[in-house]
Amino acid sequence: MDSIDMKIIRLLEEDGRLSHEEISKCLHISRPAVHQRVAKLEKNGIIKGYRGIVDWSRLEQKIKAYIYVKMKCLNFRETSDKIVALQVRDVTILECQRLAGEWCMMLKVRVSAPEHITNLIDEMVKIHEVQETSTTFILSTMYENGRKEN
Repeated sequence: MDSIDMKIIRLLEEDGRLSHEEISKCLHISRPAVHQRVAKLEKNGIIKGYRGIVDWSRLEQKIKAYIYVKMKCLNFRETSDKIVALQVRDVTILECQRLAGEWCMMLKVRVSAPEHITNLIDEMVKIHEVQETSTTFILSTMYENGRKEN
């Protein structure tokens, strides 16, 4: 892994649809060299896949928030699976992170209205292992999904 591989990774992180030809022009190396490097990054599991970046505002889910969760449980994975599996109307759980420190878990969610977060929390606290939650609304995003936001 060298600086060229890192540049390829950054370019693909910004736009996963870039062709090998476009990458080769950006980095001033041959298209076959780009192809070989990308194939190696994929084979080694460094590039796990490619995905679309969703414009959530077009889906009316403009509000983002972090929900911090305190739990008391014997099986963290099982409890976190219960939380992530909750089906709450107009709520999309984007991420679930295990934390060290005061809070056990952090969820990143998208909703169209704050009351949808209330509905999610109401369902979460029905899970016996969930002890406490705290919500932080995201005002604006400067950098996400490997790229600068508008």
